[in-house]
Amino acid sequence: MGTADAEVATTTNAVVVVERTNTANEGSRAEASARFVRIAAAASVEDALRAIGASLDLPARGACATLTSLSGGMTRGEPAPFVELVDVGAVSLEAGGVETHLLPRQLPDVTDVVTGVVYARAAEPALLPAAARYTIHVAGGADLGAFDVVAPAPGDPSAVRISGESPLGSVVATGPTVDLAWATDASDDIVYVDIRPNGVRCVFANSGHAAVSTLFFDETGTLVVHRLHREPLRAVGIDSGEVRFDFARSVVYTRR
Repeated sequence: MGTADAEVATTTNAVVVVERTNTANEGSRAEASARFVRIAAAASVEDALRAIGASLDLPARGACATLTSLSGGMTRGEPAPFVELVDVGAVSLEAGGVETHLLPRQLPDVTDVVTGVVYARAAEPALLPAAARYTIHVAGGADLGAFDVVAPAPGDPSAVRISGESPLGSVVATGPTVDLAWATDASDDIVYVDIRPNGVRCVFANSGHAAVSTLFFDETGTLVVHRLHREPLRAVGIDSGEVRFDFARSVVYTRR
């Protein structure tokens, strides 16, 4: 048998994402997703996650960058890697004694780059709480055995204080910066902000305080404050993986 017929070596990578967002005007929403990604061993895991919309592009701590520059991704002209999303049976998240089952959805998508099963569900925020211990249950399938993974979620970003914020959830930016402050701990959670509509993202050092330049602000827009926690996902049959909690709150700003 020639080398062209030889079996291609692959890796299996997992990403479980829990997101919560709170806005002063629209209330709260939450959703969770899980993807178990099989790609050729020579392919980039980051490119594969970007192809299925599961990557999180961040500048270095202490830096700001446009979302456009961060999502530059693969080299121009390079084809996207083919991604197989592995069917792992039932997937659920348990927090606070309540189990939330994710719903499987069969692909391929219209690009013919992705095939397989993705797990996702929008849920009441109370089902996906902040500052809680989560257990991810995977029932297992033909290609991956059952496993459980435990990960702690971060605190709610409402604990991140913003200078000039009113009780109604709006900020008036009058100086050269808008200042943020938060309590630090040993978790090494990441605090970052998205500044809209200008599409700028800033990531802060874990110092408990930061200043966002209002040069990134438009006359009006929104400031989305995120608290991010990542845990490695380790299980038999998984070559690499993470559980990602990204909890956010959005405030309206006016620059004067």
